[in-house]
Amino acid sequence: MKLRPFGRTDLRVSAIGVGCARLGGIFKPESGSFVELLAAALDGGINFFDTSDMYSQGESEALLGRAFCRRRSEVIIASKAGFKLPAQRRAIARIKPLVRPLIRMLGLKRENLPAAVRGELSQDFSPDYLRRCVEGSLSRLRTDRLDLFQLHSPPAEVVERGDWVEVLDTLRAEGKIRWYGVSCDDARAARAALQHPGVACVQIPVSMLEHAVADAVLPAAAERGVALIAREVLANGLLVKDPAGLDLARYCSSEAEQQRRARQLELARQLAAQQGTTVAQLALQFASRLPGVSVSLVGVRTRGQLDDLLRIAGAAPLAEAALRSAGGL
Repeated sequence: MKLRPFGRTDLRVSAIGVGCARLGGIFKPESGSFVELLAAALDGGINFFDTSDMYSQGESEALLGRAFCRRRSEVIIASKAGFKLPAQRRAIARIKPLVRPLIRMLGLKRENLPAAVRGELSQDFSPDYLRRCVEGSLSRLRTDRLDLFQLHSPPAEVVERGDWVEVLDTLRAEGKIRWYGVSCDDARAARAALQHPGVACVQIPVSMLEHAVADAVLPAAAERGVALIAREVLANGLLVKDPAGLDLARYCSSEAEQQRRARQLELARQLAAQQGTTVAQLALQFASRLPGVSVSLVGVRTRGQLDDLLRIAGAAPLAEAALRSAGGL
């Protein structure tokens, strides 16, 4: 897989990166299979791995640490912080080996857990908290530096205020992070991030179904030499699910949105068929070939999913006209 420049930084990243939110957790297999999966991704040419201190209560970072502690120079590790786990989840994290067999025995699913068990997330972007988060991530990742540290979905007003800049600049000077950026949920937060000279990247949702944020942010990011990380390129799995069993009500907040999504998905399937390809390949090439996008994240949790991703990533480029059509769905 060809490596790409990452904005104005000295990093060189694979066009496709692994989003690590699905690694670990009490509902997932034992950790050894994830370590093998991560090693296989690196062997397949992927060198960019995006995680967070909150993913699986820190287990995602720990798995990356196990997988890459002896291959640290070969990988680009990006992590995030800003969310605070509720006490319930922190308690479960300490007894995962005991809880996993019970979960399997009872056949419990994440969506079946009552809200009181899941607890409510909160956020903290104060300098002291961010420093503690970075220190914790370094320990779990078994490394002395993060290649990239990002604020995790901060409100736009937090980004605009910039109370976090000084501590991240200090952590850079100490060598604990090489570069920093902001993972944004909307265009306002992303545009605010671009106003801070130290920000090296922004991460935003980008898909054939929703690219308004990218349209609003990409030109300004390119002008400033700020790298762009595309996430949700498969629309949280919506673009690769079997249409026969797809329940759009789970993804949409209104009947009108369901109808719009149904039309978009049908058009995407038609366009992919015309190109002799799959919707997944069309979606991945649409995101990764947008001017200014350095890396597109895709979540995988099984070897079969990884093999499919590597096959799609290695496919021949689609025609530009097809990608323009995909952007007009």
